[in-house]
Amino acid sequence: MFPKSIAKKIMFFYIAGILVTIIISGVFLSEIRLIAQKIELQESISNLYEAVLEIRRTEKNFFLYRNEKDYKENLTYIKFIKESITKEKFEGLKIHREVENLYNTLQEYENMMLKLKEKIHSSQAITLEQGIREKGKLLINIAENIKNTEQKIIKKNLDNIIKYSFLLIYIFFVIPFISFGLTLTRIIIKPLKELESQIKEIAEGKMNPIQIKSSDKEIKSLVETFNKMFHELQIKQKQLIQAEKLSSLGTLLSGIAHELNNPLSNISTSCQILIEEIEEADTKYKKELLQAIESQTERAKNIIRTILDFSRRKELKKETISVRNLIDETIILIKGEIPTKINLSIEVENNLLIYADKQRIQQALLNLIKNAIQASGSEAEVKIKAYSYRDEIFDRYLSLKNEGKCVGGLTCNKEFISIEVKDTGQGIPPEILPKIFEPFFTTKEGKGSGLGLFITQELIKEHDGCICVDSEIGKGTTFIVMLPKE
Repeated sequence: MFPKSIAKKIMFFYIAGILVTIIISGVFLSEIRLIAQKIELQESISNLYEAVLEIRRTEKNFFLYRNEKDYKENLTYIKFIKESITKEKFEGLKIHREVENLYNTLQEYENMMLKLKEKIHSSQAITLEQGIREKGKLLINIAENIKNTEQKIIKKNLDNIIKYSFLLIYIFFVIPFISFGLTLTRIIIKPLKELESQIKEIAEGKMNPIQIKSSDKEIKSLVETFNKMFHELQIKQKQLIQAEKLSSLGTLLSGIAHELNNPLSNISTSCQILIEEIEEADTKYKKELLQAIESQTERAKNIIRTILDFSRRKELKKETISVRNLIDETIILIKGEIPTKINLSIEVENNLLIYADKQRIQQALLNLIKNAIQASGSEAEVKIKAYSYRDEIFDRYLSLKNEGKCVGGLTCNKEFISIEVKDTGQGIPPEILPKIFEPFFTTKEGKGSGLGLFITQELIKEHDGCICVDSEIGKGTTFIVMLPKE
């Protein structure tokens, strides 16, 4: 059964490689040992050939000079060849028959030499000499044939080793290691590439768990660990959103105090007047004072309700809400932070409704309005506009989307409303623009957490909407929020 662990797979291929190396090495060693034996045999054959040449030399000298010494040397070389053939193991070799032929011919040659010695002075000497010369030539031919045959065998063996070496290396090394590389790519690199791709999607804001098909334990463990971390990250993100909301709420307390101070002052003044004129008979005037107290009390209750709705953490709960009321209540929360010299204008289409979670959309708008105020400086203009879907707005959305200036997406078969928050600040540099929706990215060193726009785009995406930014250096920035009506 093929292992389901990357470490075990690598070990499997490693051991298989070692075994293949041992087998191929054994084959090569056996072939090399055979060639070594052939080379040793070739040395013996060369000695035989040299001895045959010496036989012919001593034969020639004896026939010319009739020197006893040459005759004895001739017989000595014959004896040497016969003993060498008897000693060496030629059985089973291709040259075995040739060696036997050499031995038999040499035996005949020796007999003729011995006979010549006896009849050296007879009339048969010339005939014997002629026969000996013929046998000598035959010995040379046989010896040469043996030598050449063995050389061809050695050369053929060497050629086979070279040829089969390439074949074996290709079959048992090249192909397996290519297969091993492709397998590693499939079981390791491909899942890691998929993991990298899905992590990039998460980094771009597509918050989906990692899903990778792999049977390897390590990949499965990595995916499970990452998904567990991803789940924890989602929890931390929600906590960060809540913390950011509470942090924003803390900075708004001065404005809230100012908003509450007005109705409370009016209530206090009306009460003082009632106390002072309780005995008076002007019932109509007292009724007007009590109505004023009731009105200011209701105003204070609305302010408190808005604060509680804003700070309360709850699950996504959509409802049909008035865009005008939504913006007005958001302005109440931030009114204390608006410098007196900033001109805040609001333009909302009549009876414009939206189906959304009020508290979360309010959080998103609050972040955008605060950013616009901070970007505008102490003397500038901030415009808030809200209107129904228009073709030119959708065309503008497509243009900004193609430029990479939008986060989220619109569904073509749904009706949308647009909310614009525009400032007249310095604008956002083009090199920074792609990063503004990333978590913890901020240009305000020492100020802010860098989570405001990240949280905003997350809240907008929760509502199946999108947020785009259109900015020009020196002229200001416009954030466009597009949300479905239903």
